[in-house]
Amino acid sequence: MKIVQILHGDSIGGMEKFCIDLSNALSKEHTVLFVGNKFFKQYLDDSVYFVEMDIEKGRNNIFFLWWLFKILKNFKADIIHLHKQKSIQIIKRLKFFIDTPFIATKHDIQKKKSFYGLEYVATITEETSKTVKAKYDFRIYNGIDFKKPQKIDMPKVFNIVAVGGLRKVKGYDNLIKSVSLLNFDYHLTIVGEGEERKNLEDLVDRLKISKKVSLVGFKENVNDYLFSSNIQIISSISEGFSLAMIEGIFYSSVLLSTKVSGCIDILPDELLYDSDNLTKTIEMVYQNYDRYKDIFANVKKEYLEQLTMQKCKDNYVDVYRKIIEIEQY
Repeated sequence: MKIVQILHGDSIGGMEKFCIDLSNALSKEHTVLFVGNKFFKQYLDDSVYFVEMDIEKGRNNIFFLWWLFKILKNFKADIIHLHKQKSIQIIKRLKFFIDTPFIATKHDIQKKKSFYGLEYVATITEETSKTVKAKYDFRIYNGIDFKKPQKIDMPKVFNIVAVGGLRKVKGYDNLIKSVSLLNFDYHLTIVGEGEERKNLEDLVDRLKISKKVSLVGFKENVNDYLFSSNIQIISSISEGFSLAMIEGIFYSSVLLSTKVSGCIDILPDELLYDSDNLTKTIEMVYQNYDRYKDIFANVKKEYLEQLTMQKCKDNYVDVYRKIIEIEQY
């Protein structure tokens, strides 16, 4: 099967990482063309064909649209898979000129006009499904590849870790404020990069906890950080189907999360918290750590096999084939 993945963006977060990992997995058995920012090429396997997209050109730029039309026409794909609003908007402008069917994945729970009128959509949770009205809505969980983790040096205290881009939606300001009120020795490590770094660093300084909080930036070995910590916390205000949650199921000892989409589908009530109650919840886990490890171990047992990239890739291939079959009749 010949598959095009189109990703319009200029930074890498959970959604971008998923798209890249899916492309790499698909390329082991299929011919995959990835169209996106040159920044993404470094993360793609050599088996993925890559074409650089000039993301500075507007979606209505006739020269840009003509360029992409020629790329797609020459590749002769069986299916086009779109990620992010701008990718959808671009293909919508070309849909009357190309015969290839396309599917878009809805990665979040915000209602977005670009998804209106699409025939084929993949949604990752029940909540994301509520934000689209496609003729065909395929539910597919995200997945990751397992990488054997290694213990890394962490402070000799109760280690808390959070993973994700430094953006307001991740709720890291509340996380930092909450841990500053803890009554035991801890260290918080936030793995990720983004536009909120300066604000978060200023907050840490104001609370005088710079020795207890580290913003370590983007890391390739997220699995090692999760594996080496006592607890992982997702503090997000909104999520689709968090890759950080999946990584936690693979590598963390305990995972706590706000009641966001994806996490509420997978985690039991004992591992979900209200954002204004985080300090108390962490203290409860600290005091009853073995109990919470056992609760989370049951989650791992139930979902590990369902959340592999192999399973996710197979599900997408099945959906691609269904769409191609539908289009033939």
